[in-house]
Amino acid sequence: MMMNRNNIQKLIKPVLCGLCLILTGCSAASLAHESTFASSYENEEEEEAVNIYTSDATVIIEGTNEEDQTITVRLVNRNESRTLSYSGATLIWDKYGSAITMAQLKAGTIADISYNDELEKVGSISLSKDAWSYEEVDRYILDAGNGSAAIGDEMYSIGGNVMVFSDGKSIDTSQIIRHDVLTFYGMDYNIMSIAVDKGHGYLKLENEDAVLGGWIEIGQAVISQIAPDMLFTVPEGSYTVRFNADGVDETREVTIERNKETVLNLEDIEIPEPKDGIVTFEITPTPSAVYVDDTKVETKYPLRLPIGLHQVTAEASGYETLSQYFQVEGKNTTVKMNLVEKVSTVSGNSVTENKEEEKKTSTVTIDTPNGVEVYQDNLYMGIAPVTYDKTPGEHTITLRKTGYITRSYSINIADDDEDVTYSFPDLDPENSDNTVSGNNADKNTVSGNKLNEDKKKNENNQGSTGNQSSSNNENNTGNSNNTDNRDDTDNQGNNGNTVSGNTVSGNVLDGDSKNV
Repeated sequence: MMMNRNNIQKLIKPVLCGLCLILTGCSAASLAHESTFASSYENEEEEEAVNIYTSDATVIIEGTNEEDQTITVRLVNRNESRTLSYSGATLIWDKYGSAITMAQLKAGTIADISYNDELEKVGSISLSKDAWSYEEVDRYILDAGNGSAAIGDEMYSIGGNVMVFSDGKSIDTSQIIRHDVLTFYGMDYNIMSIAVDKGHGYLKLENEDAVLGGWIEIGQAVISQIAPDMLFTVPEGSYTVRFNADGVDETREVTIERNKETVLNLEDIEIPEPKDGIVTFEITPTPSAVYVDDTKVETKYPLRLPIGLHQVTAEASGYETLSQYFQVEGKNTTVKMNLVEKVSTVSGNSVTENKEEEKKTSTVTIDTPNGVEVYQDNLYMGIAPVTYDKTPGEHTITLRKTGYITRSYSINIADDDEDVTYSFPDLDPENSDNTVSGNNADKNTVSGNKLNEDKKKNENNQGSTGNQSSSNNENNTGNSNNTDNRDDTDNQGNNGNTVSGNTVSGNVLDGDSKNV
């Protein structure tokens, strides 16, 4: 019995040892499995942390779309635009390393980015430490044609790839006019982008007979004598408009919106009992010296003269002096005079008098878009194609057509004897998305201090004839007696600015320099 118990104990010990080994092996296997899983998890975390934004670039911000979570940039070195996606993990800093939001990135800003070219994702955006900006500059000299600009006392260069933004949309440099307030962005002495902080709109007068020949003051922005069919280019903002004419001293309140036209209806101004009348002169050739009652006058604008009989005298080199009388009766009067060339008789034959070679009167032609109203420095010049006398210097050309967005361009005309021809881009329809401001160029009509629905008056038989010769056109804009059927044809010309025999490579935007 004792022997059997010993035998049993001897059997139990090996069995227990075997069970311990089995349990120990299972535990080790389990620990090894857990260790492998943890290692795999850690490796996966390390793979996700790998930096995928391996490309770097200096860019110009073109715009952001928060709804789509995308940002459009211009890669400076490659001169191409890219649209990249971003997320809440995208890092954005100003040039001092402080965090900013995507909404704070303005069009035109220069930045350094890291991005993934294949995935089209941006990882970080930092405003460039090497870039500078001059904000809200209203006095500058901008000569994009010659590739230069003056800001304060400093001169900068402008490359052909300079980007210009208005309301976050890209526009052409020639659409900047001297009224605009700008922010310049650049590096070293190179301007790389320009943003229009304050643009311009338009003021059109309607039923203006009571103030013709008088003066208009649009705040401090515009002071001008009033001729028929003027279109005033005005910086955007709110203004008190004052009219001062014979027997009239009126004010109106208007708001000018960027790239929009406001129509000011003056039909409520009472015309006083006339003590004088409006006289328009059509003198050939142009220019001629004109005297009314022995006083030299400027015939570019209509004149207000007392009711009664007056004498007008016109003279020009190489022409016979001509005098005649005309009657002012308290209404519009047009005086037409055609001077005759001087002649002399030699051996019974009539020959032209020998005289020094006269300087040829050079002209400006606005060729396209076809059928648009053309204004130079607010004065109506005719319907394109239109030709008028050339005046050297900086001018603002405004193109207008019913149903289309009015556009202005700045040109600089050389002081030479060459005729010049300009062709401008087609106007955009009012309901087009391709607008500078991003809005339709709606017209507002102001009557008194109220905005009413625009009523376009019939403009047939107004202004200068379409294609005018240099001898007949006299810059006497808006004269109601010149035939001008304003057909709204849609045949619009080619883009570009072309000079007869020359090419205009850019437009000069002049202004006074400002210390920034």
